[in-house]
Amino acid sequence: MRDLLRSFLIVAAATCGALCSYADLVWTPDKGWEVRGGVLANVIGQTASVTNAISAMNKARTAQEEGSKRSALSYYSTVISDYPESIFAPEAYYQSARIYLERGQFPAAFDYAETIVKKYPDYPNFNKVIGLEYKIASDMQAGDIYWVQGWFPWFTSNKDIIKYYESVVKNAPYGDYAPIALMNISIVASGDGDYETAIDALERLINTYPDSMFTSDAYLQMAKIYQELVSGPEYDQAPTRNAISFFQDYTILFPKDAEVVNAEAGLEKMQDTYARSRLVMGNFYYYYRNNGPAAAIFYNETITIAPNSPAAKEAREVLEKIDKGIPAPMTPYDWIFGRYEKPSIDQFEDDTRIMNLQNERFAIMSAEEFEEARGIVTADGAVYEPLSPVYGEGLGKYLFNDGFYEWAEEELSQ
Repeated sequence: MRDLLRSFLIVAAATCGALCSYADLVWTPDKGWEVRGGVLANVIGQTASVTNAISAMNKARTAQEEGSKRSALSYYSTVISDYPESIFAPEAYYQSARIYLERGQFPAAFDYAETIVKKYPDYPNFNKVIGLEYKIASDMQAGDIYWVQGWFPWFTSNKDIIKYYESVVKNAPYGDYAPIALMNISIVASGDGDYETAIDALERLINTYPDSMFTSDAYLQMAKIYQELVSGPEYDQAPTRNAISFFQDYTILFPKDAEVVNAEAGLEKMQDTYARSRLVMGNFYYYYRNNGPAAAIFYNETITIAPNSPAAKEAREVLEKIDKGIPAPMTPYDWIFGRYEKPSIDQFEDDTRIMNLQNERFAIMSAEEFEEARGIVTADGAVYEPLSPVYGEGLGKYLFNDGFYEWAEEELSQ
């Protein structure tokens, strides 16, 4: 009976200790710091040291309220070093992080906030820590000056801004700050020309938070980034196609958004660019190769891609000239060397035959299968014949060891 009672008390103490670790630490100007929630002595520290910890915390907060940041940091540092396992330690880290942020010491502020995430995950004000990390990154993004040691100005690193935003997403992926942190990552990265990082952040935002209020902005931002990557109709059109896709998705999924008008304008511009890439090819064949039929193919593609675009209008005008048999104006090359000869019907037939041969599927056969298939007539009339043996005077000393010469003699004897 005594052992049973003892076991019950041990379990009860452990359970109470686990629950009490979530007790809250509250500051009031008249009473100072107070522990609310019935914290046990082993959670806040021994009775003899609790008074010292509370005293240090109260002095730190008083100095903090009076604007004496250096003194406040000193008192909080005492709590962190002397009472690391107490309930006061994470609060000291949090208040220190706030002070460092006010002093413009962004890396120190972030390190103190990140320590809470790693060492004190049950800290009652965990959401405030995530909010503090977000504020550190956003203040840096806004252009606040970074002060080394609190007094020497230095440059802010966009890589650090992205790193801090990434920590917000990692530490609280289902929190309210994660979607906007990803959006800000894309803005900072694209401003630096790091489009790969920007696109990755936007893809995560779209795929992970489809119902977020920032998702529509992510689609539009993605379209704009791809639009910036477009070099013109003469170059690779993959960015153009991607921009078209995201502009279209935005206008379809969010037809009531205020930016729909701008998205439609961007869509028309990208469609014209994509159509113009085919127009460029058509102009090449018409103006420089005297090849109206080939040019007509690309002009028709131009019209198909964007029927109402300026590029399509130009394509229709040239198609009318081709239909009427009007040749292209003479180029300097034409005046010196003469025009290119127009391709004949036979040339088109030859090109078609070559294309069919290139697309024809040839059977891949092993040596054993080929040996078994000798003499078989296929559906297209082809006959598989045995390979002619290679032999000659003196050849045996080179091939006798691998058995080839023996096989050749045997075949000849038959």
